[in-house]
Amino acid sequence: MKGLLIVGAGGIGKKHIDGFLRTGEFSVSICDVDTEKAEEIRKKYPVEAVYTDFYSVNLRLFDAVLIATPAHLHIPMAIRCAEEGIPFLVEKPLSISIEGVDKLLKIIGKNKVPSAVGFTRRSIPSFIKLKEIIDSGVTGEIKMALFYVAQDYRKYRPDYAEIYFAKKDMGGGCVLDVISHLIDLALWYIGNPEEGFCIYDNLAFGKKIETEDSAVITGRFNRNIVNFYCNLFQKPYEVLIEFAGTKGNLRYISENRYISKILFLDNDEGRWNEMGVFENEIKDYYLFQARNFINLLEGKKNTLTTIEEAAENLRFILEVKDGGK
Repeated sequence: MKGLLIVGAGGIGKKHIDGFLRTGEFSVSICDVDTEKAEEIRKKYPVEAVYTDFYSVNLRLFDAVLIATPAHLHIPMAIRCAEEGIPFLVEKPLSISIEGVDKLLKIIGKNKVPSAVGFTRRSIPSFIKLKEIIDSGVTGEIKMALFYVAQDYRKYRPDYAEIYFAKKDMGGGCVLDVISHLIDLALWYIGNPEEGFCIYDNLAFGKKIETEDSAVITGRFNRNIVNFYCNLFQKPYEVLIEFAGTKGNLRYISENRYISKILFLDNDEGRWNEMGVFENEIKDYYLFQARNFINLLEGKKNTLTTIEEAAENLRFILEVKDGGK
């Protein structure tokens, strides 16, 4: 049984607690400055211990650390783990600024610390299958891509105005919180970002938040033209990812939260060929990621986002968002 310290017992932290406990391979302890919240977690989950100050915890007691705090706290905590040689998984985004990122990368490289960033989709079977199909070359050379995500965020997070999402200095807003997932997939599927621009605004949420609820980013990734679209106010739930290649188009679609399909078309007749149907993955997102992290800890093949990739993601967002409003 491996010992895991989860830092941050908010909504995402709870999902990680559930995911890692479900593997049957971890004993979990938690750390949160909110003692009431931490005690509530203790009542609900079989956690080993509860701490309130990360910097006073003896990390040597654990095999790994999971950092699920607000984004502005990620880098200092990750640096401590790296300095002490403790493997860690840090939530996305990597940070809200580039400050400290190069230092973190240098320490990880020096101490050879297993580490990754929690972009969940890289651990999900449907997205892994999409990667395999792309790598098979069925589309030919990819030239353009679209990443489209839209939903009514308020339905799924009624507390949206009270959590990190509403705050700029905590990594909130649809670009860092949602589009960063799509950029991560573009990095994985296509290659590194080279240039881009962003238009973003608060179109529907009003004064309840200080961040944006909608954004469009156009960029060049490994010489491909890529568009990212997100709004968090519309009623229909939609996910569409499409790659236009020299031999055909590959499409990933979800019209609800429970069923996803991968489709391929290499003609103009409009009859898409089904290459995969995936149901109810959403209930196991954090279990899939926990298993992927186990592979990392054991030196096995994994599909997790590296710190280097997450740093590229963050740099691109900060560059394109500077002139985006």
